[in-house]
Amino acid sequence: MRASLSIDDDLLNEAKEITGLPETASVEDVIRQFVKDGRRLRAMAELTGIGWDGPHLSRPTFDTLAAEFRALTGGREHTPSERLMREGRDER
Repeated sequence: MRASLSIDDDLLNEAKEITGLPETASVEDVIRQFVKDGRRLRAMAELTGIGWDGPHLSRPTFDTLAAEFRALTGGREHTPSERLMREGRDER
């Protein structure tokens, strides 16, 4: 769609700077970049709340995850490959 627009040069230059596009970018390129960034931000906002929901809604540390993993797998039999890996680890 072709249209005749009157756009402030300073505004257009600032938009190019914000998007990281070169000075030679067209108005269409700038709009495409803003739409792309807007879609990305919207997708990230939709992910809010997904993931760790443990105590205090904090991110787990490696030690916390390792302790939970050990608790879940503590009483089970090890597979042959796990036994071999453990033997290799003990030799180091």
